[in-house]
Amino acid sequence: MPSPQFAAPAGAPAAPMAPMAPQAPPAPAAPLAPAAPRVPLAPQDPHRPGTEASRALLGPAPSARPLVLWGSSSMSSEGGAEDTPVAIRIHEHLALAAAPAPVHAFGVSATRSEHTLLMRGLTTPQIRVLSTADARRGAVEVQLDPALAPAGLLRIPGQVGEVSGVLDGSSGSWSFIPEDPAQQVTDGIFRSALAATAEGARQVLWMGKNNIVQVDAVLEHTQRMWDATADPAQDTLVLGQWPTPFDPRGSETAEALEAVNAEQAERYGEHFVDIAGLLTSEAGLTCPPLRHLPLLEQGSTQDDLAQNVVPQGLRATDDIHLNGWGNLAVSWAIVQRMRELRWL
Repeated sequence: MPSPQFAAPAGAPAAPMAPMAPQAPPAPAAPLAPAAPRVPLAPQDPHRPGTEASRALLGPAPSARPLVLWGSSSMSSEGGAEDTPVAIRIHEHLALAAAPAPVHAFGVSATRSEHTLLMRGLTTPQIRVLSTADARRGAVEVQLDPALAPAGLLRIPGQVGEVSGVLDGSSGSWSFIPEDPAQQVTDGIFRSALAATAEGARQVLWMGKNNIVQVDAVLEHTQRMWDATADPAQDTLVLGQWPTPFDPRGSETAEALEAVNAEQAERYGEHFVDIAGLLTSEAGLTCPPLRHLPLLEQGSTQDDLAQNVVPQGLRATDDIHLNGWGNLAVSWAIVQRMRELRWL
């Protein structure tokens, strides 16, 4: 209802409406500016999927240097599926920490330090063909000169002469399997293709445990791997070996292990990670990934430490590999050192 203050009296004539003021004619519309020409899209490069923005977001930064892991079964995390809720693989933890840099895991069980040199391409043996080619795969039995026995499931991509293929020692003897079965394999020099993968990369070395009693050889081979990087003073982490129940205090292998660890600690300084110290000291056994485990309260731990052996709670059932908890502690120690060195 209208307010009584402003309502007209009842029966009063309505007030006449005021005439409307004349309106000015509308101004003529300004002419539209011509549309800007459409810029054609750049053609899609089939070898570079995605857009520049997506590649910048998801692709490795140009400065993200690859990381290569070399060694034997400890580096391949054998035993890492034991005792933890999920399997702990060292290379997987390092891949998460180093992302977006690629991580290449080249640890092969049962190999010795000389096999690591072969994989890295630091030795280039003469290949001598011993058999006719397999009709289906073109594979030939071969021997290496200088002689080197195969070990474990070792399979190394590379070339013999101009023929690309795989040097395969997984059967207990050497064979060379060409990529193209029609290509004939003849005597020639073998060169590992993994050398190209390692070019310009940083590396983590955990090599030599399977021939640890050959102290001089292990030290020499590790040094050759160290020297092969782009910046030897900065590009390598060397992991020390850890004592198993088969390396009790006073044994030949324990003395060799201690000699190698001591020399490498002095030689490589902050680029050496003392795994034995990590897994046999109170500080190491209470590091963040192990803090919730009552290791030091267990009698078996004290018995093992008395023999200077890594505790049972960190070992796989074969007593020669680490279990998941042991691998988790090693992964943590590597990442911590990588941060200290500003690799991450």
